Order: sequence, then structure tokens, then C-alpha cells
Amino acid sequence: MKTIDLENGHAYASHHNLTDFYDDCLNTLREAIESGEDFETEWFGCKKEINYAKYTKANGQFLVEVDAHIDDLWEDDDLIYDALWHVSKKEEELPDDIIDSIKEAALWEVDDHTKLETALPYDADLDDIIKATDELESRCMTENDGMFDTLCDIVKAHVDYMEQHPDKYSKEAEE
Repeated sequence: MKTIDLENGHAYASHHNLTDFYDDCLNTLREAIESGEDFETEWFGCKKEINYAKYTKANGQFLVEVDAHIDDLWEDDDLIYDALWHVSKKEEELPDDIIDSIKEAALWEVDDHTKLETALPYDADLDDIIKATDELESRCMTENDGMFDTLCDIVKAHVDYMEQHPDKYSKEAEE
């Protein structure tokens, strides 16, 4: 089976969402579909979202897979601070031990991505594939919103604990 790199030397195959393809990437996909042959794409990404997709045309079906991430939760603290702002409307800095505690709790309770797939008929055309990709990406993003709500609950519990135990988290206690 032929493997196709839709990114064609770009860092990503699409711009705003997974189906907002750069012209040459779209043409590569169109040519693969119109060839009538089996193929699979490598996972390709989107510049503005942390989302990826993969297409496989084989075994009498056309498989569309989408993997959408809420953020790089484990690499930096931006998402935790987004959740802090969401629950408390504060831009305060959190002590490192609270950040670490939130990350540890989030590891157990928050999956940082949603992966969904759907099978289309083998003879699906480009419009069918784009529609299916858009629908999967939308469903993934909706599920990821629920994950962010869970993260907000974790952050709120930690902020509440800090407020109930200010002696442990005052500037003097840190020094």
C-alpha cells in the first residue's frame, strides 16, 4: 500500500483546522483519492490547533481518524493558568508545589486528547472525506471541552485548599 505525506515538506498540511488544506496538500489528497488505488497518509497536522488526522483507503473502506489535543498539558503550565483564570478570574502565580500537585491529579483524571475514527464507503469522494473529518474534529473538540472542565475542577479544589490553608502558601512560608 502506498503511503502519502500530505504535509509535502510543510510543517503542517492545513492551517485553521484539519481540512483547511494548503493547496498543494489538498491536490496530493485529491490525486490519491482519484487514482482509485489503496493508500494511507501519514498523520498530518494543523497549524492553529493541536489536531492530527490520518486517512486509510483499503479493505473495502475509507477510514478517517482524528486525534485532537486540548493543549500540551504536560510540557508547560499555560493550560493550568487558563483553568485558574476560568475558575477564579485571577492571574496570580501559583507555588510550584501546587502546580506539581495539579499536574499529578490531572494525570489521573484528564486525558489530554480525544481520538475518534469513522469508516466511509470505499468510493468516498473528497467532499465526503472532508465532511467526515470536520465532524470528527468537532466531536473531538467538544469532548476536549469536557476535559478542560475537569481540569478546572481540579484547579478549583487546589485553589480552595490554598485559601483554607494560607499559612502553607504565603510568601513567608515559601522563603
